[in-house]
Amino acid sequence: MRLHRVLSASAIALLVLTAAGFANAKGAGETSLRGIVESGGTGLAGYEVSLYARFVGPQEGGRVLGRATTGPAGEFEIDYRLPHGAQPLLFVRAKRGPAMLASAIGQAPVAGHVVVNERTTVATGFAFAQFVDGSGVDGNRVGMLNAVRMAGNMVRARTGTLAAVLRLPPNGSETSALPTFNSLANMVAHCVATHAGCRELFDATTPPGGPRPTNVLQAVANIAKYPWLNVDKLFALSIEQQTYAPALTQRPDAWTLFLKFTGSFSSEQNADNLLNGPGAFAIDEDGFLWVSNNYIPEPPFEPACAGNRLLKYFPWGENFPGSPYFGGGLSGSGWGITLAPDGRVWVGNFGFTPPPFTGCPPPPANSVSLFRPNGKPLSGKNGFTAGPISAPQGTMSDREGNIWIANCQADSVTVYPKGRPGKAFEIPIPPPANSSAAMKPFGIAIDHQGNAWVTGSRNSTQAVIGPDGKVIEVIPPVGPGGRTVLSRPMGNAADSRGNIWVSNSNFMDVPCPNTPTPDLGPATSPSIALFLRHPDRKPHAGSPFTGGGLTIPWGIAVDGNDTVWVANFGFAFSPQPPDPDWPAPNRVSHFCGVDPSKCPPTKRGVGKPISPDTGYTSDALIRNTAVAIDPSGNVWLANNWKRFPILNVVNPGGNSLAVMVGAAAPVKTPLIGTPRSFDRREDRGHGDDSD
Repeated sequence: MRLHRVLSASAIALLVLTAAGFANAKGAGETSLRGIVESGGTGLAGYEVSLYARFVGPQEGGRVLGRATTGPAGEFEIDYRLPHGAQPLLFVRAKRGPAMLASAIGQAPVAGHVVVNERTTVATGFAFAQFVDGSGVDGNRVGMLNAVRMAGNMVRARTGTLAAVLRLPPNGSETSALPTFNSLANMVAHCVATHAGCRELFDATTPPGGPRPTNVLQAVANIAKYPWLNVDKLFALSIEQQTYAPALTQRPDAWTLFLKFTGSFSSEQNADNLLNGPGAFAIDEDGFLWVSNNYIPEPPFEPACAGNRLLKYFPWGENFPGSPYFGGGLSGSGWGITLAPDGRVWVGNFGFTPPPFTGCPPPPANSVSLFRPNGKPLSGKNGFTAGPISAPQGTMSDREGNIWIANCQADSVTVYPKGRPGKAFEIPIPPPANSSAAMKPFGIAIDHQGNAWVTGSRNSTQAVIGPDGKVIEVIPPVGPGGRTVLSRPMGNAADSRGNIWVSNSNFMDVPCPNTPTPDLGPATSPSIALFLRHPDRKPHAGSPFTGGGLTIPWGIAVDGNDTVWVANFGFAFSPQPPDPDWPAPNRVSHFCGVDPSKCPPTKRGVGKPISPDTGYTSDALIRNTAVAIDPSGNVWLANNWKRFPILNVVNPGGNSLAVMVGAAAPVKTPLIGTPRSFDRREDRGHGDDSD
């Protein structure tokens, strides 16, 4: 039985934990869960607490394990029994009238003691936002398990207090995440305090054309899924009950939660950092993140030479033991990283070259590296150079295991058939008619028929190459009616049907080769373009699309609803020192995809912005190059470059990743070919031309 069928009889709030580790036995196989339901440290009497189990292994389904009513100090105890060997997620309702509270607590201690309050409710609602539907909760196994730990980044379930990730740098007092989180908790506190507060919260979190929430958890989840919704009304609710501080004192652009990760509880940039210039992501089947890295970590204003490391992170942002990995010919890897069907990781070695005065030796820029899932390099000390390969950027596997490599400096693509360098061949890409400008291939996306679409970042083109290695077409910058549809394009991504979305930076001149005076564009017309799938390959009639906070769009990703997410590299460089009024922070943009029925009614329309004109802003972001969606519905961003709008910075790399919690429809990973959501067995259109 699916969990939402078990829970639909009553509105629930969630307490989520891994049951393994409970050992407070009452008898053979019996366990006790004890806890307190509270608001701002004050116990809440008379709350109905119910414990549910969600089995995510072979014993799929859910069941009610026990119930209790809180005592005068909010205390409760529930004895329960689990099937032998079962390790389910446990869900608890703490409810009195319309008010409800929840807590995502991870693995409990022997005593099984937990605290359920407004903060734990917000952590659960955001981490599980994509799995909450009315009074039910259900979702894919990978995403649900990882959401437990993401909630644990925000709150300690045992005590109901802030977790270290949210409380300390690089978050804490250094970003707006903590005040935002506390403001969200104060909205819930207003509901706990008065029935009118619950009514106002439910009204403000009712999506256009959607059902009104019937419980607090659904209301919180709706805030995560629709951050643009009723921002003013929710801010007004957040200041009614000042239970938690520090909280926001001014209205935000949207109700988003961004967490920032450096690998330690510090923002300081130094030689001990894990990252310096994270470029792009590849997410594996269990939600672990593989990250390419541009430069060797160094302190600010110290020369940073080409990077020599590959990183792996847990799905909740913690560095994986043994990471970073070295060897395999890694050399200033950039935009190129991909997972092949066999689980191995391929990395393109762009060979980032700092300014000559830094004293860094010119790095190799003619190889790709290959790593096993355990981080062991397989490509030797010089990497694989067959092809040839020249300043590789986009590096992408298709579903047949062929590895496609964009040669930024050679205007060509190299293919390793079935991942075999010994069979490598190069595909020169001709310029479009009446053009002799360098192409500078950058991004690669694979459509539903296995065609590779390659962006020309310098000559504003996009090449379509068939699985047989023959160039089908080079799409020019100007489309039907004389409108410009491609303008310094960077990333591209396929949707589930094989349509291709492209980010138009209108600015970049990729350094392949590096020149003292790059030919940068105006950055005045950033946009995204949509090209219809093969065999049409024509730009959509409304393309390109603007708005949504676009500022030098770079990375682009499609989620499980086929909506489009864009990483922005920020505002244009300036030869002058940073202006005190520098228009930071950076932002993420979000657009409706080709299926408007998956978009909010007020945001429906192919290419219509879902994010506000500001985008989803956060001071946890700097110049972002990559965006990726994981199985929990989190949106990951690579903080690639410092925000300084000046050229020739000797250590320009950013030293962090960021995640926008719970905002996107989950995607089945690894992303190889067209994206797949978890609600369909295979992606639509793959291998055929049907709609």
